[in-house]
Amino acid sequence: MGRKGLLKNIIAALCVGAFIITPVTASAADKQDVLGDWTGGSLSVSFYENGDAKDQWNTKPHRMQSGSLEVTYYSTNATETVDYDLWRGYQIENVPDANAADAVIYKIISPGRMKAWNVVKGANERVWKAYDPVIITRAEKADTGSNGSGRKGSGKDSVSPVSKCEHYYEWRTTTEPTEITDGVTSYICISCGDIKESQPISANVAIRKDLLESIKNAEAGTTVTFDNKAWSCYPQYVLDALKEKGNISLKTDFIYEGNNYSFIIPSGSDYTNLEQADFYGFMYLFGAFDGGIVE
Repeated sequence: MGRKGLLKNIIAALCVGAFIITPVTASAADKQDVLGDWTGGSLSVSFYENGDAKDQWNTKPHRMQSGSLEVTYYSTNATETVDYDLWRGYQIENVPDANAADAVIYKIISPGRMKAWNVVKGANERVWKAYDPVIITRAEKADTGSNGSGRKGSGKDSVSPVSKCEHYYEWRTTTEPTEITDGVTSYICISCGDIKESQPISANVAIRKDLLESIKNAEAGTTVTFDNKAWSCYPQYVLDALKEKGNISLKTDFIYEGNNYSFIIPSGSDYTNLEQADFYGFMYLFGAFDGGIVE
């Protein structure tokens, strides 16, 4: 295998999660326990007969497959083994260390009530991290009788209670992310502040913002140093920012398989010799820019 082929494989090992879509395997009775719309806390999801499960962000398959998963909570750094009855995502078992993965696991705690955990495994990590669990409940058809509850004539299911505020919801950032902690975006009423749903904002957003600002604001002839251990590759937009700036260098310090590495992308570099990709693994760039091992 040539040098370029080897380096290309390293990119894939570092940056691409080889997710495997697996079919739903459940009896009809099991499916009936979860099919339909669920909402509560920061999560809402709809489970469909064809095996899909859709939230406000995307549609992914779900599996009625029980198991247990050891997780470490972002909020407390405490570790717990969580039992689950089903999960949503592409892969949760036997995930290679080099691959990233994310899923939601669910535990049925009573008819119409489940506990849900959003779990994430980073690339080149073995530990599954988890956000605090939330309780979700199955949405029942609203009462549209004479007492005025529910949404009369809507023809749709509803779990929205009657409130003095008519509620005008929009998605807003309620907690800004930092380089070491995730933030929160919430579906919040702009009139009364009621929060209907929330979702995490990855700390990667803050890392990306800070790195691009450092490149943009660096003085000509200087070197920006990046050593955030959460990243193992650069997206294309980082190289685009360096090329646009043109007069600064980027030094990258990283750890791979227990060894310390460092490489510098010099100012005014020619990127045409790099293989075209959306992401460039640090080991690939280490070879492309003649990096060195740090003792």
